[in-house]
Amino acid sequence: METQSKTHELAVYYNKENPFLSKLTDNYTLNKDGSSKDTRHISLCLKGSGIDYIPGDSLYIFPENDTALVNELLDTLELSKEREDEAISFTREINITRPSSKLFKLIAEKLDLDAKELQEKYNGYHSLAIIKDIKKDYPDFKISSNELAENSSKANPRAYSIASSLKAHPESVELCIARVDEEINGQKILGLCSNYISDRVAMGEASVRVYIHKNDRFRLPEDPKTKVIMIGPGTGIAPFRAFLEERNALRDSGQEVGADWLFFGDQREAYDYLYGEELESYREKYSLKVDLAFSRDQDYKIYVQDKMRENSAELFKWLEEGAHFYVCGDARRMAKDVDQALKDIITEHGKDAEEYVKLLKEQKRYSRDVY
Repeated sequence: METQSKTHELAVYYNKENPFLSKLTDNYTLNKDGSSKDTRHISLCLKGSGIDYIPGDSLYIFPENDTALVNELLDTLELSKEREDEAISFTREINITRPSSKLFKLIAEKLDLDAKELQEKYNGYHSLAIIKDIKKDYPDFKISSNELAENSSKANPRAYSIASSLKAHPESVELCIARVDEEINGQKILGLCSNYISDRVAMGEASVRVYIHKNDRFRLPEDPKTKVIMIGPGTGIAPFRAFLEERNALRDSGQEVGADWLFFGDQREAYDYLYGEELESYREKYSLKVDLAFSRDQDYKIYVQDKMRENSAELFKWLEEGAHFYVCGDARRMAKDVDQALKDIITEHGKDAEEYVKLLKEQKRYSRDVY
């Protein structure tokens, strides 16, 4: 009991104001060659931290800007004094990849231009690219490092759903991260945190600033004998990998655990079946029920909500038996479509969908981790 108390105190101690310096111990691409995506499996060491977490929790990572980009920016600002302090600030504190509306307003005021038009023109540009392009037309344009810093957004920590159980990976935490790499307005857009952790962190170096966010609204059932239904396409698989590791560890210890049902989807099975080998082994060893929806493997699109409807009768039967229903992933489309499919299934079986879903939520049997 005393050990648990000390561990809890240490876990609380590491927070946004005082993050833990973790080591990157694993970093590999989950997609196979031929995929249009780059989804990374990331493992970070928590040894000696006393940090604990529960499946359903998130890990916050503080991103850092590319040092080469920062140095070029400081050169462009013609900064000579306090260079070292400014380099640290612009590397760790200021978001120079996604300019803020305040920055466009400041530039517009300096040049007597329209801020909205500037923002539209430079959509997709990072701060350095904007300054360099403006200097072509306005050679006398100047902006100080203080002005840039004060009118930029902060490089805030980014939350990722934890994809591991401490029962399976003591003293480490694992994540499933989609590396953002796209193009807007002819400019290459790189996600600040996903590219930092994927490409710019040296293996084994205690440099990644992290802290745990407890999520008591996304928890496995208190009774492990309860069935669980998990809807997690793409990186939405993350917390459900943690759920499965936790429940499989209980099974291995001899405990009775209810059935697990996972709905997973992505683009192509041959390239994008994230953690596919693990999940297939769980089918064999632990009777995991898996329904897969790969949208581009046929002429028509198939999504996880379509698979739910295909299994309407059994899914409703599980709910009637007390199963907990979980959703993780895109809030704008997937989560809404899944919610509608769930309500359609409930209605199909003669129940009032709104009342049924309301009761599920009141009983904490319908949980969402969406973003």
